[in-house]
This record gives sequence, C-alpha cells and structure tokens, in this order.
Amino acid sequence: MKKLYGLRFISRINKLNIMAQLTRSKNAMIGGVCAGIAEWLGWDMTLVRIGYVLLSILSAAFPGILVYIILWMIIPAPHKGNNGNA
Repeated sequence: MKKLYGLRFISRINKLNIMAQLTRSKNAMIGGVCAGIAEWLGWDMTLVRIGYVLLSILSAAFPGILVYIILWMIIPAPHKGNNGNA
C-alpha cells in the first residue's frame, strides 16, 4: 500500500511540475537566493527572508552568511526572459 501511495504522490508532482529547476530569483535583494528558494517552494518571499535572517542570527550569523554565499555560487542564475533581461 505504501508503494502505491508513493506512486500517486510522484504522479501528482509530475502533473503539478513541482520539480522545476531551482534558480536564483530576478526579484533579488542581494543575490536572489532566498527569493529563488521561495519561488521554488511556492512560499512568500518575505517569510523566507525573515526566516533566513532569524536562523542566521540564532546561529551566530557567520554560518548563515557562509551558507548564503555558498548557495549564491551553487544555485544557477535566473533564465533570461523574452526581453533579454537576466
């Protein structure tokens, strides 16, 4: 029964195209990392940014900054639109 449930879940994911590629957002405040993650998950950008700041502060800030810089380098830039803007 579990396997059948898993197949249904995968089928729904494929139909909804949730597995879209994670990219940095064009709606960037610094590097577009938090906004890109929010767009990918379908969450509010402001909440993701606030959550990131709180998590960074609670972890003595340095690890949060380091993680952001690493994600900035790893997550690809947004795809160019029809008008050529990145």
